[in-house]
Amino acid sequence: MPFVSIEFALFVTAALILYYLIPKRFRWIVLLAASYVFYAISDVQNLFYIVFTTLTVYASAAFMENRQKRSNEYLSANRERLSKDEKKAYKASVKNKQKLILWLCVILNFGILVLVKYFNPCLTAAQNFAIAYFNMFRLNMFHNSDFIPFKNFIMPLGISFYTFQSIGYLIDIYYGKYEREHNLFRFALYVSFFPQIIQGPISRFGDLSKELYTPASFDFNNIRSGFYRVMWGLFKKLIVADRLGGYISATMAMKENYKGIYILLALFFYSMQLYGDFSGGIDVAVGVAEMFGIRLFENFERPFFSKSITEYWQRWHITLGTWFKDYIFYPLSVNRSMIKLGKTVREKGMPTLGKRIPIYLPMLAVWIVTGMWHGSTGKYVVWGLCNFVFIVLGTEFEPVSKKIIASLNLSEGSFPVRAYRVVKTFLLMSFLRIFDISHDTIAAFTGVKYAFLEWGSFSWEKVYKDLLLPKEDLIVVMIAVAVMFVFSLIQRKGSVRARIFNLPVPVQWIILSALIVAVSVFGYYGMGYDAASFIYGNI
Repeated sequence: MPFVSIEFALFVTAALILYYLIPKRFRWIVLLAASYVFYAISDVQNLFYIVFTTLTVYASAAFMENRQKRSNEYLSANRERLSKDEKKAYKASVKNKQKLILWLCVILNFGILVLVKYFNPCLTAAQNFAIAYFNMFRLNMFHNSDFIPFKNFIMPLGISFYTFQSIGYLIDIYYGKYEREHNLFRFALYVSFFPQIIQGPISRFGDLSKELYTPASFDFNNIRSGFYRVMWGLFKKLIVADRLGGYISATMAMKENYKGIYILLALFFYSMQLYGDFSGGIDVAVGVAEMFGIRLFENFERPFFSKSITEYWQRWHITLGTWFKDYIFYPLSVNRSMIKLGKTVREKGMPTLGKRIPIYLPMLAVWIVTGMWHGSTGKYVVWGLCNFVFIVLGTEFEPVSKKIIASLNLSEGSFPVRAYRVVKTFLLMSFLRIFDISHDTIAAFTGVKYAFLEWGSFSWEKVYKDLLLPKEDLIVVMIAVAVMFVFSLIQRKGSVRARIFNLPVPVQWIILSALIVAVSVFGYYGMGYDAASFIYGNI
């Protein structure tokens, strides 16, 4: 059931009515039922995956808690009998058993994620091979020609997001960050909460559980505010993102004939498309959750105003970035082997490199994993490595940059410097996005080369006629992008919706009506349109 559909609107409406009609203590059950119905509608067979993750993570957390409880009881009962070394050895033994369960659960769940994401073609071939032989067996042995149809193996909806969220919960339980959830069904709701299951945000248990299990009273302001957020998300998705896809695909498919400015436009448009698509989907998720009185974490914070690539990734897909930072970067950076390696390098007369190793090696690991998370082909790993290289170069050459700025009698906070840094970051990130829209790594680097060739051959008529972006569509897109830019500027001083709600009620209705009309009239619909195709929904 795609977010952008009448069916989803009716589904949410029915869930809201039921949610607010029943007593508060049962409302989480409505959310759980709605989440599983939503997930089953996508493909009922995929329920196996989310149920498997829920059960294995729940059982692993229960084992770790029970083992810790028995350990505490044993140590308390034998406090006088055991020596200090014996107590220490016993605690280490308990922790090792907990760690073993943690790793088994992590390997099982990430193993499934890797299997369906990276070996999908093999599984599809194996399935079809088995089905073919089973059909042949039935035909030869029983003369039954009622064949089982061949079927593609579809990656389960949102598997990356709920796997990361669940494993993050288990790691936090292992480190004793908070007490585990004892009710299996309440935990199942945390894993499967339907607004965020397609493309996040990736929530933490300590934050989301409070929202899910402590329902708020009905408040029309939540409905109103959430609906505004949903419509703003649809504005970005339908008016900006979906209108640009044709030009981007056509240009990259024929990049040998359309070089220079055509490719630069494709990169600019793809940055707008990706932002409109992903942040628009997040807006819908956050808005729907808000209607239920549930606050989800923000996933974007005006990323195109970033002054460095590091800052950009602190503003883009924030919840994924913090997940990688907390569960990969920090554990690796404080690992004994990493610290020892840095110390060894410093002792060999390379103090600067020794200091960088505990930072840059974990960062390298994060960017390799980030690339693998974004896609199952090698080009995404190269994309991740390019991000890593640019971040390292930016960090290492920052002193040089500051000297140049000072030599020009400019301050870091001056408008020319800030504008330069913002434009530079946007251009670098736009060029890196060429990996997303290219077939493979070689095609991506070829596209970069072609972007600097034949600038004199550009023609708007070719854009309108040959590259699937009619003039009317271009005008609509550019106006919509300008609106997004203005809203981002306003957001620097606080929530746009909060400002709208301080206006007179008639003005509020005018703004909402204009938003609805814009989405209804200028939203991209028509033959061949697939509203389900959120870019990050396929990750």
